[in-house]
Amino acid sequence: MVIAQCKNLIKIYPGAQNFRALDEVSLSIESGEFVSIMGPSGCGKSTLLNILGLLDEPTGGEYLLNGMPTAKLNDVRRTKLRRHQIGFIFQSFNLMPRLSVLENIALPMRYTNVSREEILPRARELAARVGLEKKLHSTPLQLSGGQCQRVACARSLANKPSMILADEPTGNLDSKSSADILTLLKELNDGGMTIIMVTHDLKIAAGTHRTIHMKDGKIV
Repeated sequence: MVIAQCKNLIKIYPGAQNFRALDEVSLSIESGEFVSIMGPSGCGKSTLLNILGLLDEPTGGEYLLNGMPTAKLNDVRRTKLRRHQIGFIFQSFNLMPRLSVLENIALPMRYTNVSREEILPRARELAARVGLEKKLHSTPLQLSGGQCQRVACARSLANKPSMILADEPTGNLDSKSSADILTLLKELNDGGMTIIMVTHDLKIAAGTHRTIHMKDGKIV
C-alpha cells in the first residue's frame, strides 16, 4: 500500500530570484519501507521532508497521505493529521530541556485524546523500547547525545503514527551513537514502521531499503 505519494511537486520560495526548491518531484513510498534521501546542501531534501510532514505546502503539484489529497486541508485538519499520522525525529533532538525523559516522551500524547491513565504507562513502555527504562527521571542535560536521540525516537512513536520522518537523525552524533540509532530505526522498521530519513552519511543510507538522490530540486 502506498502511504505517501507526491505528483510533480513544485516549491518556490518568493524573492528576488524566486528560488525553486523542488522542481516537479514525483515519488511513492510504500507502507513498511525504510527510505533515505540524500543530496548536497540546498538540493531540496528538507523541503521535501517538510511537505511530507505537512509542515509546509507545495507551490504546485499534489501530495497524498494514505490516499488523501492534502492540498485543500485547513490548518486544523493538517495539524490533526500531522499529530496522529506522522512522527518526527530531528537532528537537534528538539527535547524540552526541563522535562524528564518520561515527560518528553509523554508530551505528544497530552495534545490528543489519549486518556491520562494511558499516557504515563505508554511513555514508560516506549522508554523501555529504546533502552532508557533506567533514565526515566533524567533531563536531556543529563543525557548523552545518543540517549537524547533515543528519547526523540520514543517520542516520535507516542501517538502511534503511520510513518516517521527523520531529518539527519545522526548528524550530531558520534559514530557509535549513529550506529546505535540506525540499529534502533531498523528495529522499528522491522516492526512495520515506515521511515523516511534525510541523511548525508553514505553508511547510514546503505542501511535503508532504498536511497533517493536529489540535486537542484530534482530526483536524479
